[in-house]
Amino acid sequence: HGDKKSPQVTAPKRQPKPSSDEGYWDCSVCTFRNSAEAFKCMMCDVRKGTSTREEKAGSLTSNWSSPIG
Repeated sequence: HGDKKSPQVTAPKRQPKPSSDEGYWDCSVCTFRNSAEAFKCMMCDVRKGTSTREEKAGSLTSNWSSPIG
């Protein structure tokens, strides 16, 4: 008669992300957490989604011409 209310046993294995944290993004440069409305970093003015490595990665692999082995 006390199955429905048991705080110790009732532990959800799968908790959804908190609504307050939804849409937040971390700046790839200064790692500052910006709100979902911010289209650029409030600290260093870097645009949202800007990557520091992906820009040069493509050209390096395409220009690489040295057979190894």
